[in-house]
Amino acid sequence: MRYLYKVALILLPVVVLALGGCGGSSSGSTDPFTPGGGNPTIPSGAGTVLSYNLTLGVTPASGTGTTVGANSIVIATATLIDSAGKPVANQPVKFESVDGPVTIDPAITYTDSNGKAINFLRAGTPTTSSAVDVILKASSTVQTQLVTSVAIFKIVVSETNVIKFMTTKDPTDPDGTLNTVKATLKAIALPAPPETILQLVPFQILDNNGVPRTRVPVTVSIYSRIGNCPVFIDSPESTSQTVTTDDTGRGIFNAGVTLDVPQMGSENSCSVIYKAEAPDINNPATTIFSYGGFIATLVNEQPI
Repeated sequence: MRYLYKVALILLPVVVLALGGCGGSSSGSTDPFTPGGGNPTIPSGAGTVLSYNLTLGVTPASGTGTTVGANSIVIATATLIDSAGKPVANQPVKFESVDGPVTIDPAITYTDSNGKAINFLRAGTPTTSSAVDVILKASSTVQTQLVTSVAIFKIVVSETNVIKFMTTKDPTDPDGTLNTVKATLKAIALPAPPETILQLVPFQILDNNGVPRTRVPVTVSIYSRIGNCPVFIDSPESTSQTVTTDDTGRGIFNAGVTLDVPQMGSENSCSVIYKAEAPDINNPATTIFSYGGFIATLVNEQPI
């Protein structure tokens, strides 16, 4: 027994030390090299780094595609979004020409709530007779990140141009080129003051590719008339006016005819031909021109 007691005294400190060394495991920690099974927290907020993307597209103001005529309006649309796909609003976007003739004013526009910055540009006139490519660049700096995008559109120089009167064909016209404008009076006794009939005459200038020519001055004049009828264009009344085509290549003017009131049961008619003339974009020394017209008829009905 005395021997066993000595052995126990010797082993007891060893057992206590062994238990003391294992005591650290009661804290619940695991091996740092063994992955845990919990859900890690993904950093967000100020610690999240976003990237940004800028895209640029161009379209003609009148039509589709990326081919425009000289001096026409081009719509440039830059779209700015972040890496989460959300639009970036109130961000300045700079537009500039990398190559090719184009007027950009203003150079900087701001994105709207959809992340779009829209700018209206004007295509220039190429110095050669061939088509010219314009390389357009849009850029913006967001949170110190520079983003850019480019787009290309083509300016086509037409060999010919036409002025097209946009009148409608009337079945009673002998050749389908003149409108018939008719006004009817309810049994007006003579003598009576003359009556004036007005006709709105729209037209459009196109090149041989069908591209509208914008901001072109067009001189419209009375070319001829048949019948006893004073004819005028627009107000103040004259026989010649200059109308400038709009951003769709179109223009419009008033043509007026003053007719004497006929006897009851009869009518009075007058045929009017007008001429439209504009400078030729390819040859400043010449002009392009076209003719249009209408037939005005004033009817005085029989009394009932």
